Formats: sequence, C-alpha cells, structure tokens
Amino acid sequence: MMNSKKFLSLIVVGWLLFLFGCAKTSSPTSTLPTATWNIVTEQSAAEWQTYTNETDWFSVQYPGDRTYQENVYGSSVMFFTPTLSGDTLQENIGIMKKALDKDYTLDDYYAITKPELIKLIPGFTELSNETIKINDLDAQKLIYVGTQGTRKLQWEQVYLIKNKAVYILSYTATTSTFADYVQKIDEMVATLEIK
Repeated sequence: MMNSKKFLSLIVVGWLLFLFGCAKTSSPTSTLPTATWNIVTEQSAAEWQTYTNETDWFSVQYPGDRTYQENVYGSSVMFFTPTLSGDTLQENIGIMKKALDKDYTLDDYYAITKPELIKLIPGFTELSNETIKINDLDAQKLIYVGTQGTRKLQWEQVYLIKNKAVYILSYTATTSTFADYVQKIDEMVATLEIK
C-alpha cells in the first residue's frame, strides 16, 4: 500500500506542476510556448470543433474561438480563451492522462490528492466537491481557490479513472474571471470521450 501511495503522490506532484503551468501570466513580455495554434475565423468562432488525441485515447469538443496547444506544461492538450485587453492570466483548460500502478477509486484518488493540494497551494480552500457523470463514467469535480504569487486563482478540476489511468481536466482562471468561462468549460468537459 505504501508503494502505491508513493506512486500516486508522484503523479499528484506532476499534476500540480501542470496546474501551476496552467496559471501562466498573460503580459506583453510573456509568451506562450511555440506551437501550431488552431486558427479560427469570426464566422466559425461560435461553432464547436472536435479535438482527438490518438496517443492518449480521448476526444473533446471545444468552442471555435479557443486556441489549443499540445504537450505543454505536462498536459496532453491545453485550450486557451481569447486574450482580452488587460488580461493578467489567459484562462485555460488542460487535459492530461497519467497511468496508475493499480486500480484506484475516485475516493482513493481524492484522499491522496487533497492533502497535496493543501500543502502546495497557498490559501487552498475547497469550494465544492461532487460526483458527476461524463458519458456514463463517474467523475469527481472539485472547485477550489488559492494563491499563486500575488494572484488569487480559482480552479475547477475534473478527474475520472478508466483503464488504470486518471484523466484530469483542469480549468484555471482568476477568481474575478472564473464565472465568465465556467459554463463553456463545463460544456466542454461533458463532451469528453475516452476510447
């Protein structure tokens, strides 16, 4: 049991690095890593597109006004909201898959990850925790706040376990902009399909 806890703790630490990477600041001197961006015209901006990841065996739909980048900050893919004037953070949702060393339940995963979140995110406060369904699979949805540097951030983390792997979807925003995008994020999350 101890080896499994250590293994899962390593996954959690990697996931936390992913979370903090998601909170990258948008500023004139900050640039996102170079990648091929999904270019969208105004006419198609309202349409939903389908993203498929053959390596990690999942697909998800996303609003056409989002850009995405693969293999950034430890994620399989990260979707970014359009940058607005005055943004201090480009809101985003990242999706990552990590293999597990044994079968874990959602409760097992939560019991191990929550103490790590408390240790590593200053001011960590859990706002909600619920079980949801995503295409007939049970998933855990956490919403919490904390600080990174001087910024107050809010996260929505959804994770589900299938085929001895955990899929983590993590939405990151400032506490003041979280509500602006969460509905579209939840619509995206609902379309996740794992093959």
